[in-house]
Amino acid sequence: VAAIVLYAAVTAGFQAALMVPTEVLAEQHFAKLTKLFKDFPVKLGLLTGSTSTKKRRELLSELRDGRLNVIIGTHALIQKGVDFHVLGLVVIDEQHRFGVNQRKILQEKGQKPD
Repeated sequence: VAAIVLYAAVTAGFQAALMVPTEVLAEQHFAKLTKLFKDFPVKLGLLTGSTSTKKRRELLSELRDGRLNVIIGTHALIQKGVDFHVLGLVVIDEQHRFGVNQRKILQEKGQKPD
């Protein structure tokens, strides 16, 4: 279901974020969504605490200018400096593992994310 709404957000001209509680889960979602969207014009990114500095800079640049459609990540998504061009959807997997403030920080990075 999440993949469908992520795709709907992208086709509507928005970026989407999928935040998960662990790096392992982020990597699994990234691999699965990469396969699922391989024939579609959707650019995905993976941002976790162990993302290299070079890759992180590249991802953040692509997020800011809108080249990256969907970002999958951990708490790294709510850090300062993670800015979106036009975030329209936030999906939080296992939201009970995140605090209210953590969810709010990510949601506020968008104009009016659902």
